[in-house]
Amino acid sequence: MASIDARGPYQYRARIRRKAGDRVVTISKTFTSLTDAQTWAMIQEGKVVGDEYVDRKLVQATTVRQACEWFKDRIAPKDRKTEKRMPKTAHAKNQLSRLRYWCASEFADWSLVSLKPWDLIEWRDELLNEGDCAPQTLVHRLNTLSQVYINFALAQKMEVTNPVGEKVRPPLGQGRDRRLSLHLDADGKDEEARLLAACAISSRPWLRGAVIISLETAMRQAELAGMTWDRVMLNVEFPCCDLPRTKNDRPRRVPLSTRAVAAFRSLIPEGVAILGKRAVFPVETPRAFGHAWRGVVNDENFPDLRWHDLRHEAISRLFERTDLRDNEIMAISGHLRPEMLTRYTHLRADRLGAKLG
Repeated sequence: MASIDARGPYQYRARIRRKAGDRVVTISKTFTSLTDAQTWAMIQEGKVVGDEYVDRKLVQATTVRQACEWFKDRIAPKDRKTEKRMPKTAHAKNQLSRLRYWCASEFADWSLVSLKPWDLIEWRDELLNEGDCAPQTLVHRLNTLSQVYINFALAQKMEVTNPVGEKVRPPLGQGRDRRLSLHLDADGKDEEARLLAACAISSRPWLRGAVIISLETAMRQAELAGMTWDRVMLNVEFPCCDLPRTKNDRPRRVPLSTRAVAAFRSLIPEGVAILGKRAVFPVETPRAFGHAWRGVVNDENFPDLRWHDLRHEAISRLFERTDLRDNEIMAISGHLRPEMLTRYTHLRADRLGAKLG
């Protein structure tokens, strides 16, 4: 049981007595206000009986916009001089964009406790039916909103029901499965040879090397854009490059094939003795790869071929042409969970079937 005694001006002592085995344990604490003493006593009593008191006033008074602004400060604090947010990674930059979306959404002024799964399902279905958003875009937005709820609840040390629950995210389907065609044209070239030839005459002389490196390493656009020469090791026994920051905010080391090493060497500027922290590719953002790509690739000469398909092709080749285990391929590609590679397992199954004879 709890009791509160006034011990003098602005002194209130709350005491809790509870039985612990054969003895009675007393805990107490003194407060300057009666309200604080009563709240503490209610919380302590709740912990004993398993019905802890929780003051939900803060969560009820916090809107979705306010929580998103709070999360912005966590992932991309403002620069003191410019007052601009400075995301440190591509992932943080993407999250910042999605947080801006939620701050301007129809739910922005809703209380955190008012937003329910069925509200998000209705919002999701409306966007899908109107064709305004791809399922993957909606998943990214919902994942960011989920992170807001999880991190806010942990920071405030109180339970907040996350509305991004089961069945809220839209199904993604099987994903793209575009591979480079092995069909030979009239000149005896397959699609990869034609692609490299087109890149070779591009106005961006680095594009051909970038395509080869992507096919050999399965690196993402952002990883290529942020690569510097001091992290590319070509003159060692086992050539590799280090990626300190990736989409998943986890560093990884990518081994380089002989072909990838040759592609990197072709990108070294002439007459430069010390490369240091110089960028491998003369680009400022990952989007530059897409702009260069669209200059040589279109549906007329390369139907439905996108830059990201190079990563899919690279991972597929790791399954088809090597004996690497799945966890080793994950270490190269940067996937976090084995289930992300399930779409490639049929490739290895075909090879196993051939070995059976």
